Amino acid sequence: MAKQAAALLVLAMLALPTAAGMPAYAQVPPEKDAGWQSDVGGLRHFTGLRCPDMIGDFYRIKVMEGDTVSQAGCIYTGRDGITAVLRKHLQGTGRREALTFSRNYKAAGFEPIKLTGAAASGISFRTRSWTPTSLCETLWYFSGATSDYTLWLSYTLPTQEVEIGPAVTAFTMALANQN
Repeated sequence: MAKQAAALLVLAMLALPTAAGMPAYAQVPPEKDAGWQSDVGGLRHFTGLRCPDMIGDFYRIKVMEGDTVSQAGCIYTGRDGITAVLRKHLQGTGRREALTFSRNYKAAGFEPIKLTGAAASGISFRTRSWTPTSLCETLWYFSGATSDYTLWLSYTLPTQEVEIGPAVTAFTMALANQN
């Protein structure tokens, strides 16, 4: 009797997914649905964007599928909450995306600021100024041989200002290694 009960239980468990009208499939990671495949040391999108697990002191925490603005992208986090978003765009559209970023931030009432060092070559806005440290967001765009790229960083001033130069260098080196 115990053998029959165990056999019936196994059969019932096997039939559950199909009994509910759903086929029994293995789960697919969300990255795969968005066009991402495992690559040596990270992930690679079908468009060619490579997002290593680490870039400099930054760890990849999420990948993004393409949208109307970009073909694909990756979100990274660094020390003390610095956030970086690297995106791949169609060739010739990076400058337009940078101008759109600038217009949208100005329209939202954020204060454009001029910074020094690596941040001087980007478009920067102070997005929080009511605390002892200011939240700053900077966007850089890069033109590649076959694609354009944007890098967006969110960080605090003045505490994280010294980390921006090494971050931009690490991300531009990663972009230079794109195939």
